[in-house]
Amino acid sequence: MLPLQLSLMRKSDASQAGPPLWHPNFRDYERLPDTKVVRTTFFLNAAAIAIAASLLLVVGYREYRFYGISNQVAEAQAEIDKNQGQSKAALQHSKLFADEEAKILEANAFVLRPVAPSDLILLLGQTLPKEVQIESADIHFGEAGTSVCILHGLIAGTKDQASGAASNYVDVLRGAPKLAAVFDSVTLNSLNADTRSGVLSFEIALIFKSPGKAKKP
Repeated sequence: MLPLQLSLMRKSDASQAGPPLWHPNFRDYERLPDTKVVRTTFFLNAAAIAIAASLLLVVGYREYRFYGISNQVAEAQAEIDKNQGQSKAALQHSKLFADEEAKILEANAFVLRPVAPSDLILLLGQTLPKEVQIESADIHFGEAGTSVCILHGLIAGTKDQASGAASNYVDVLRGAPKLAAVFDSVTLNSLNADTRSGVLSFEIALIFKSPGKAKKP
């Protein structure tokens, strides 16, 4: 048995030692069709379509929003144009009301004035020094704390003398009992040289007291 096994083994080895079985491969893989169940080009096309659809949706949504905003603007403008006439009329009525209110307040302040203009002129004349000349007295009766009497006048003498005389006149106005009962403050606003006459011109502001504080002189 042993020689037979050896002979068989030798035949098998001899058959394996022969040249391998093969044949040439002439396939061109680049030109062969895609035999996959789902081709690669399908995924590429699907991705391109999805991107294009997304961009189209974004653009469409923006156009829709722009269209809605444009409609809202147009509606708001139409409402503004519609109410413009009413607004102008309301402004005109408001201005008329403000003007009439100012007249009423001025008339009320005049009625409640602490002193009559004629009495005030007499009081100013009683306290007027010889070197001081009053050219005008502007009296304005307004709301509480806004009624004022502005005196414009001239003072003779040198600049130093006129300046001292103006200060003294202000002190006289402040110290006069009848004027102190009417005015809350007396202030020298300005003192300037008058080029026409060569003297000094002054402006003095006398602020009336509020109706509740003022006393009849």
